[in-house]
Amino acid sequence: MKIDDVVAVVNGIAPFSGACAWDNCGLMCGDKNDSVSHVLVTLDADMYALKLALKYGCTLVISHHPLVFDPLRAVTADAPIYHFIKNGIAVISAHTCLDAAAGGINDLLTELAAICNPQPLFIDGCALGRYGELEDGTEFTNDPIKYIDFLKARIGSKRADFIIKRPIRRAAVVSGSGGSALTLLNEYGIDTLITGEGKHEHFVFADNNGLNLIALGHFETENIIVKPFARRLETLLTGVRIFTSDRTELIRRR
Repeated sequence: MKIDDVVAVVNGIAPFSGACAWDNCGLMCGDKNDSVSHVLVTLDADMYALKLALKYGCTLVISHHPLVFDPLRAVTADAPIYHFIKNGIAVISAHTCLDAAAGGINDLLTELAAICNPQPLFIDGCALGRYGELEDGTEFTNDPIKYIDFLKARIGSKRADFIIKRPIRRAAVVSGSGGSALTLLNEYGIDTLITGEGKHEHFVFADNNGLNLIALGHFETENIIVKPFARRLETLLTGVRIFTSDRTELIRRR
């Protein structure tokens, strides 16, 4: 199988056309005509992923976060891309296209958050988020602390930053850095935003506007996709061995 075949499969799962205009998805480095038999799936195409790729004999890494995001002025030894190229390892990145895709990160996050009948939440013209009602019969509506503990356990987060101003009835999920979606909540009749991280100004906005904001960690709200994504790839990439990153946290918390 060629790397270009894998690009086509990734594009089929998470169409690159569904990414935000500011994003960078697709083949980041490498020769699309090279053969590939061992692939590593990871959240970040960083030096840790490179170490794992070399350990498992992978010549292709598929990451969520783009290896190349901001315009490059130079490719030097302090940049991971230098080392991927030096070691002959290609990288495919599926960023906001995987956030928005059917069966992607936010669909999975919606399921883990016990949200029913999810609808797309459009941000920057892309269906990055989802929103819906909490499952019928849950005790979480009037017990937000219990709901936060439930969310932490479901996604594997050790800590949550939150501000609660009202009962939780209709919630939105936006994985990663989704704090800016707060400004859309009233338009959609949403009272709660569940995301990975928010800035101080986002918590102030939630407080001023009587909204709930729950931040469970950027890494934690997105790393949930690595193994399911790998399983989907296994069914589609005949003759290719798929490995996954064993990283379970990035920022240490106490």
